[in-house]
Amino acid sequence: QADSSSKWRIETSPPTSGSVFPCQVRIAAMQPAEAYGALDFRLEAKAVPRRWRLNRIAMIEAVLVPWVLFIVVAWLLTSSVHYNHTWGTWGLVGACLLLPMGLWLRVIQQREDPRDLSHYEPNWFQFLAVVCLIAWTAGMAFGLYNWFSIMEPYYENATLALISNVSTRSSRGGQFIDVAALEFTPSTDVNESLTMAYKDGRSYCVAPITTAGPPKAAPPAFYEFWAVGVDCCSPFEPKVFMCGEPNDDEARGGFRWTDSSQIPNFRKAIQQAQEEYKIRAGENLIFLHWTGDPVAKINEKSLQGWANFRLAVAVYLALSIVLMLLEVGHQKYS
Repeated sequence: QADSSSKWRIETSPPTSGSVFPCQVRIAAMQPAEAYGALDFRLEAKAVPRRWRLNRIAMIEAVLVPWVLFIVVAWLLTSSVHYNHTWGTWGLVGACLLLPMGLWLRVIQQREDPRDLSHYEPNWFQFLAVVCLIAWTAGMAFGLYNWFSIMEPYYENATLALISNVSTRSSRGGQFIDVAALEFTPSTDVNESLTMAYKDGRSYCVAPITTAGPPKAAPPAFYEFWAVGVDCCSPFEPKVFMCGEPNDDEARGGFRWTDSSQIPNFRKAIQQAQEEYKIRAGENLIFLHWTGDPVAKINEKSLQGWANFRLAVAVYLALSIVLMLLEVGHQKYS
């Protein structure tokens, strides 16, 4: 060990046999006399700052993978596949959940392995697992909302028949048991003078649909076609029936009423109408939501449902980009 006045010199020598280094380096202490005019070497270790890098591939995956997952789940619950193959659709939706679950399993494995690179550099697996789970949940929530509010009624109506040019004087309700919508002759309208309502917390309104006959024609013997609705009429003078589109001069048709839980209350209202107006209802009653062109209304529901789907896809893409940018900022500055 050199004293405080000593300097240091670096000596090299040829490599020894079996050495893998090109030469041997030795640092030796110099005496003060040897150190006069010599260069003063001071070897100090400097900390090299670690450079933070953007993983562009991971960033793209963090946007596209959850976005595609949202599209698949939302499409399965919106399309006709859901209507025609209900259990198969739910099986595929459940299978989509395997993606975020698999990513979470990978995250757990990384945490348990101290040698994994995720402990030394930014890790995207956990973020990808979180956003994929969010995408699956959001896709299912939107798909179910779009299904129950728009697409299921559309497919139910689209799969049934549509009959045009129906006259209540020459037709009977039993002919249209499996019909989704009826379009009547131009001389057909809702008879507001025979409006009736059954009160059970809410007002269940009914009014017969009648086709005008020739002058001095006798009234129909049976009323089998009824326009119905909830909380949209007044059976007292002046009688008003506002269910559907009764004020539309071009409204000459109606959709079959699909909420079967309300049918018993409509039947009770018709029984009251028979007693009040001394009329007779037929055996095969047809309950309709009075409206304009039924075909156009059915097509409008389909267009609306798929417009909602396209809007949701665009919005979720923007959301995926925002979440990815927030994660980049978190990794860079945390």
